[in-house]
Amino acid sequence: MNQQLAAVMYSYGAEGTIKIQPINRPQVSPGKVIVEIAAAGVNPLDWKLRDGLLKHIFPLTFPCILGGEFAGKIVEVGAGVTTFNVGDRVIGKPVNRGAFAETIEIEPELLIPIPDDLDETVAATLPVAGSTAWTGLFDIGELTAGQTVLIQGAAGGVGSLAVPLAHRAGAKVIATASQKNRDYVKSLGATDVVDYNDAHALSMIKGVDLVLDLVGGRSLEALWNTLAPNGRIVSSVAVDIAEKTPDSQPGKGTFFQMKFDPAKLNSIAKEIAKGEIPFTPPRVFYLKDTSLALDSVKSGGYRGKTVIRMK
Repeated sequence: MNQQLAAVMYSYGAEGTIKIQPINRPQVSPGKVIVEIAAAGVNPLDWKLRDGLLKHIFPLTFPCILGGEFAGKIVEVGAGVTTFNVGDRVIGKPVNRGAFAETIEIEPELLIPIPDDLDETVAATLPVAGSTAWTGLFDIGELTAGQTVLIQGAAGGVGSLAVPLAHRAGAKVIATASQKNRDYVKSLGATDVVDYNDAHALSMIKGVDLVLDLVGGRSLEALWNTLAPNGRIVSSVAVDIAEKTPDSQPGKGTFFQMKFDPAKLNSIAKEIAKGEIPFTPPRVFYLKDTSLALDSVKSGGYRGKTVIRMK
C-alpha cells in the first residue's frame, strides 16, 4: 500500500486549516528507518504553530504535517542501519515535525526503544515532556539534592513529570496548580501546592533555589520575590525573560529550549515502565479529530498530556 492518512495543514488558522487525507507513504532512504506510528503526542507548540502565533519564529511551508513526538513500530530499515530492526517498538522526536501521520521516515539516532511494559500511548508523550523537564531542572537549572524548586504549572504535561523527577533527585518541591489539582500534584511528590490564582499565598513563598516556569505571562511576575539570594528562574515559555528580569536580580532569568537526550529519555521511560516514576495516563483522540485535539490542548485544564492515536 503506497498511501497513508495524515493530518495535512494548508494555512495558518484555528478553523478548517487541517484536513485528514491520503498522502504518499515515505520511501526509506539509506541510514534511515520507516516507523508505523501508533500514537503521537500533542503539545502547546502544535496549536501555536497552527494558529500562526509563532510564524515569525518558526515559519511553516505549506502543506505541512505537525506533530513533534511519537511512539510506534519500525516497518522498514534503510541500508546501513544497524541499531534497530524491523518490528522494534520505538519512541521518536522528529526534527521537522510530521508525527500526525500513519508513518514517518526518521534517523535512528532520534529514536529510543520502548520498554516492554510501557504502553505506546504513554510512550508517545515522553520525548517533549521528559526532555523539557530534564533540561529545565538539571541541565539549565542545575538542581541538586537538598535544594528547593518551585514548579509553575505542575499539573500540565511537562509539570506532571517535572514534579516526580525533582522529588526523586532529593529536592523539596513546591508546586503551583489550580485548587482542583492540589491532591493530584501532591501525589506526584510535591511537598506544598499553591493555587496560582492566590497572589497572597505566592507572596509568602521564600527561599526558592530554582523556579521552573512552564506558564509565563503575568503569573511569572510574582515569582521573583520567592527566590533565595542565589536563586534563579528558568522558563520554557517566556522568551524575553532575560530582558524582563528585575534590575535587582540581574542574570537570574533564563529562557531555555528542550534538549533531546536519548540516554536520559531512555532512563525516564524505563523508570516509568517499572512504576518508579508516577505518570498520568494521557487523554486520547484519534487522527480524524486532530483539530479537536489541538483545540483541547489550547483550552488547557487537563492533567498530564494528550495523544492522537492513528487507529
